[in-house]
Amino acid sequence: MDELSKYKDYANKVINGEIVACEYIKLACKRYLSFFDNNDMIFRPEEVERVIKFISKFKHFTGSHYGSFFILQDWQKFIIYNIYGFFYKSTGKRVTNNVYIEVARKNGKTALISMLSLYALIGDREQNAQVILAATSAKQAKICYDMCSKYLKPIDEKNKYFQRYRDNIRFNATDSTLFIVAADAKKLDGYNASFFVCD
Repeated sequence: MDELSKYKDYANKVINGEIVACEYIKLACKRYLSFFDNNDMIFRPEEVERVIKFISKFKHFTGSHYGSFFILQDWQKFIIYNIYGFFYKSTGKRVTNNVYIEVARKNGKTALISMLSLYALIGDREQNAQVILAATSAKQAKICYDMCSKYLKPIDEKNKYFQRYRDNIRFNATDSTLFIVAADAKKLDGYNASFFVCD
């Protein structure tokens, strides 16, 4: 059996009809699988497992899953495989740098984005990371920010590792910051985002 088969399973099931999906998702799965045949790229399972393991350390803070650890569903893992799995052989850099995610309401999109934002802040080996959460208004961006803050609270109640403020979180170990802005292009000059979310 192909050692990478577990990372192809979801995409194959979508394409063969075992998982019901629209045409766009089927095309995304075909594109994803084609990357495995691209000689310029390599898939690194350890990188996606690093992200999944990171996310699994956090607990839900509301709803029916309150207090339980964050366990990703297959479609969520598929997103992570796409973002964090493929690297160019020649440079060692990630293939995927820009991502568009569209999910129906009440399916955990903001929770997933919050987890990825925290990974960019803490776990992505980025010194002096700038994680920016933007939306059409600061109020909208704050929804994702509040989730990030609440996910961190149980693991650092005394703010020993993270300083959590009204609109930004500092991680002093790498001199990194997560903060919110309103998506006004005139006011976004000067930032050097390592991870940028626009809702």
